[in-house]
Amino acid sequence: MTSSEKSKKNKEINLEADLLLSKKDFAAIRKKPLEKEQDLEGYIDFLEDIGAFETKKTKTKFYDAEFEL
Repeated sequence: MTSSEKSKKNKEINLEADLLLSKKDFAAIRKKPLEKEQDLEGYIDFLEDIGAFETKKTKTKFYDAEFEL
């Protein structure tokens, strides 16, 4: 890799100049997402129904071998 390729790779992306997005796309990106009230109680009930809280903890195994890439 040449030094000019490295400098291009490290260049920051200018979202308004480097990406092919329309004004509508930018408006959607800047728009704050709608705040939705989360139904936490329903989610907890679902987890209880599928037995998510009844799983046994597995014992951690440690190995002496070293891992290298």
